[in-house]
Amino acid sequence: MEISLIQTDVFYKDKIKNLELVAEVLANSERVGDIVVLPELFSTGYIFESPLDIQALCEDYDTGPTISALSRLAAKYGTTIVAGVAEVDKGQFFNSVAVIGGKGLIGKYRKITQTNIDKLYFSRGDTLFTFEYQGVTFGIAVCFDLWFPELIREYSKLGVEVLLHPANFGGEQSLHISKARAIENSVYVVTCNRIGCDVTADIVGEYCGKSQICAPSGELLVQFGGEAGVKTVNIAVESSARKKVIGVDLIAEMNAVNYQLALTK
Repeated sequence: MEISLIQTDVFYKDKIKNLELVAEVLANSERVGDIVVLPELFSTGYIFESPLDIQALCEDYDTGPTISALSRLAAKYGTTIVAGVAEVDKGQFFNSVAVIGGKGLIGKYRKITQTNIDKLYFSRGDTLFTFEYQGVTFGIAVCFDLWFPELIREYSKLGVEVLLHPANFGGEQSLHISKARAIENSVYVVTCNRIGCDVTADIVGEYCGKSQICAPSGELLVQFGGEAGVKTVNIAVESSARKKVIGVDLIAEMNAVNYQLALTK
């Protein structure tokens, strides 16, 4: 199983240029993995002057041009693309990740945990998402989701072996948390972060890159620096990655109340 991470800067609010960039990166890659992972909100940016700015860029996944364009790329390279794409559905807006194959949308995950920025723009998702590919069970978490161990334990109970983690973060805490979650749950954690910055009158968001793949042992199989690039890594999902964490049910019960409180703050 080969996984390609594409770490990029973002052309702010310019979906066409961001899609062209992904197409160019794939065309120039020596090989394209079975799974290609892009950052959170890769086609728009993350921080805006007004909620209306990002909400105007959100797409209906059934008709949106970004999903269609990524599906064509998935078909061309025989891959499955996992990408953060802002979504609108029945008047609600979501920080979502699309899983896209050559025949179109396979499924989607809506970010469950919210930063203060997310709360300004988006409704909160409420459902975990898994999919099977080449005999491996994948789950999706978006950026801040990884900070909540209870959420990742729920994925572990669903049999997830590889957690795909599109992100937009500036500090390195998430990199350490990624390693902890991999070890705790005996899963691969595949983090694809962006670089560059979003600038508004009130906030400057700077993103550090350093995308990485962490094995269940905690070993880093690959880690980027702070530059744009693409790396393809072969991972071998062994039987040990299929084990449930000892005591996960008890731990989940003990933390259930605190988890729900954290999500509503």
